[in-house]
Amino acid sequence: MTTFRFLGTLFRDYRRDWVAYTSLILGTNLTIAWIVIPLLTWFTAQALALGHIDYISYTNVTTLFAHPFVLIALLLLLLLTLALIYWQFSILMRGIYQIQSQHRLQVLELIQQTFSQRPELSLFSFCFFLGYFVLILPFAGLGLKTPLLAKVQIPDFIVSYLQANTWMALGLTLFYLVTLYLGLRLLFVLPKLVIQRQPLRQAVAASWQQTRWHTRHHFFQILALSIGVSVTAGAGYLIVIIAQTVIDAINQPLALTAAIINLILIQLISQFIVLMSIYGLMRILLLDVVIPDRAVFSLMHHRRFPKFLTVGALLVIALSVVGFNVIYLNGLTVTKPLTISHRGVDSGNGVQNTIPALRKTSREHPDLVEMDLHETKDHQFVVMHDENLKALTGVNKAPYQLTLKQLTRLTAHENGYHAKVASFDAYLAAANQLHQRLLVEIKTTKHDSPDMLSRFVNRYGATLRQHHDQVHSLDYNVVTGLKKQDPKQFVSFILPYNFSFPKTDANAYTMEATTLTDSFVDEAQGQHQKVYAWTVNDDTTTQKMLFEGVNGIVTDHLKQLQGTIADNVSHPNYATRLMDYIIDAPTTNLPLD
Repeated sequence: MTTFRFLGTLFRDYRRDWVAYTSLILGTNLTIAWIVIPLLTWFTAQALALGHIDYISYTNVTTLFAHPFVLIALLLLLLLTLALIYWQFSILMRGIYQIQSQHRLQVLELIQQTFSQRPELSLFSFCFFLGYFVLILPFAGLGLKTPLLAKVQIPDFIVSYLQANTWMALGLTLFYLVTLYLGLRLLFVLPKLVIQRQPLRQAVAASWQQTRWHTRHHFFQILALSIGVSVTAGAGYLIVIIAQTVIDAINQPLALTAAIINLILIQLISQFIVLMSIYGLMRILLLDVVIPDRAVFSLMHHRRFPKFLTVGALLVIALSVVGFNVIYLNGLTVTKPLTISHRGVDSGNGVQNTIPALRKTSREHPDLVEMDLHETKDHQFVVMHDENLKALTGVNKAPYQLTLKQLTRLTAHENGYHAKVASFDAYLAAANQLHQRLLVEIKTTKHDSPDMLSRFVNRYGATLRQHHDQVHSLDYNVVTGLKKQDPKQFVSFILPYNFSFPKTDANAYTMEATTLTDSFVDEAQGQHQKVYAWTVNDDTTTQKMLFEGVNGIVTDHLKQLQGTIADNVSHPNYATRLMDYIIDAPTTNLPLD
């Protein structure tokens, strides 16, 4: 069977039993998104509270070993998450298999059968499932969309760091290719476990043997599924946008009504992406499983009850969707965030963290200029991001190894520009003269003096408050120390990963954008804390951050950011708002989001 015939078969089979497939996939996803993930998040927060741990990041992960009960609780949650991913796949796979068979399976029976088949609890099985779900992550962009796997993401700054080094980039590419190959070779492990009930070792061996000469074929099947779904959805999006553009131009009174209808169509198309991706991949996994003739699928044993439930659920969802659409299309969900210039430059218009670049960038009127400082050998403060000066100045020294006088004699080179390394006193004075507010990042090392923070507060605290500047740091001791010594100072805690919502006294969180979610933003704002996203350098991510309602955006491309924000908050036409939604909606795996 050719790839195109296979895709045609998938679409025809789905259309034949679309109510059953939609109920199964959408119901599973809604349960995961609305019940399971919130419960996992709550249990994680409770586990951290048990050990009085305010946050989890790579900067404090070693503290978990001092709290064995917390560590055990988190490991149990990891085990539970792996089991839930396994059970989610099992329910979807069993359900799709049963819909195509003649067995009249009830939903409760499906759940009971799935949970009665527990994965092996040996060390081998744990390590296998941990590795297996890492291996199938590359397929998330090729056809697999599930809310639990969506929680597993690698932050962009880590990928960018690896790609910046040639050898690391080659190593990353090789690792990805090996991972992709192993994922394809182990593609049929789950159906052999779930449907054919083989032991784990036997399932691994069988999948390895089955895919021996068909690895490329299965890859292109998954790729074709992704392309087929994307092209179909893209065509639908294009028709909707063209129709709305025409209506905006010729019939303004009907534009809002048409936009509401068209947004509903867009939401249905985005769900089509999720539904067909999951269905298509499960069908690929079930290729070697003998499927009996088509089945009758029912939700419950009693017929009147499901109709009442179905109609009631559809009405609630419809009212919620229409209500959201009206609010969104009238621009009530979009607020204007602060624009923050990362390291005081805009698209390489100078040398980062230098006064000439500050002056040039301040003419573009950012709300804040983010900059970095280190303590020097003589306990002063120099404006510098890197812990080593070599990349910018050619001097293979760290800031703590030189005095401020020695540092300010150095010339930094970047982006075809050169400028003297600046003291924080000089940089702060220049910013105040320009009436430019700062977001000061305090960098720390193990070589800092014990009273570094106290001297910073005594010397600069009043000036920073007077000019409404702000401070943030990746070091939690700096955050807590500043709030203790200078309670009125605006302090943000930098977080590189959204593992669990932190419980701190910080005024804000500067969160890496890749793992930032609207639930994190909502919880922070509910605690009267702000959220700044970093580092956002493209329109797609900017619009995602606007959609999530962040309070500020840190960027290397200030003008581009300002333009994107202006396009979104300056009463754009309905076609533009629909296009913005299209950009945001497919990036989420959560139903009806």
